[in-house]
Formats: sequence, C-alpha cells, structure tokens
Amino acid sequence: MDEMNIVSKFTTMMISRIVRKVLRKKLGYDVGIRLNEIKTTIADGKTHIHMDIDAELSKEELLKILKNVGLD
Repeated sequence: MDEMNIVSKFTTMMISRIVRKVLRKKLGYDVGIRLNEIKTTIADGKTHIHMDIDAELSKEELLKILKNVGLD
C-alpha cells in the first residue's frame, strides 16, 4: 500500500493558488480555494483520495455554477 499526504502550509497554499487560477481561466469561475490537506492511498490497484477544502464564492458565482450544471 502506497500513501501520500500533503499537509504543509506552503504546499497546500501553492496548490490552492493553482486550482483557483485554473478554475478562473478554464471555467470562468471566481472561487477562493483553500486546500487544507490531501491524503492519497493506493491499495490493490485502487486509489482513494481524501481532500479537505474550503471554498469561498459569491452568491452570483454559486448560481452561475448551478445553472451551468443544470441545477437552477
């Protein structure tokens, strides 16, 4: 069984910034992302990923996302 844990403040901050930029550039969503922790386990050919993430966005952005996925 292989494990990878990303919990350092610096690394999680850098990943959070990258995710925010990708969301804005590729999807047009302005969402504040704070990644707190990522834990990955690989066992028997299956990968399990656990992420602790906080997101902050305006009501308008939330409605825009819901409309785009058909949940308006």
